[in-house]
Amino acid sequence: MSSLALSTRRESGRAVVSLAGELDLATVDSLREVALAELSDAECRTLVLDLDGLTFLDSTGLGCWVELRNRAGEQGKSLQLDAVPPAALRTMTIAGLAPLFGVDAGPGPEEISAT
Repeated sequence: MSSLALSTRRESGRAVVSLAGELDLATVDSLREVALAELSDAECRTLVLDLDGLTFLDSTGLGCWVELRNRAGEQGKSLQLDAVPPAALRTMTIAGLAPLFGVDAGPGPEEISAT
């Protein structure tokens, strides 16, 4: 069974949501709920997802990030991804979403080894 732990903190106009565990179909609603609550705060100008503890990411997690990025933009705010783990970066790169989030994708999908 998937599990995801979320914690939040504020840093001068930034709401930081730290993720630990798996972001997938079973856990994505938890992130969406917490992140949207943070974005609704008038003092939040940037929503930061700290991914240092992220161990798994699937397409529903990526879709949630796109949704949060769009919602932030609609409110004149921004979404930032911090400490993107290599496995998540690989998923983002294959999906073609790394540039959308301003993340250095490294090698293109055709250059990623299937080992």
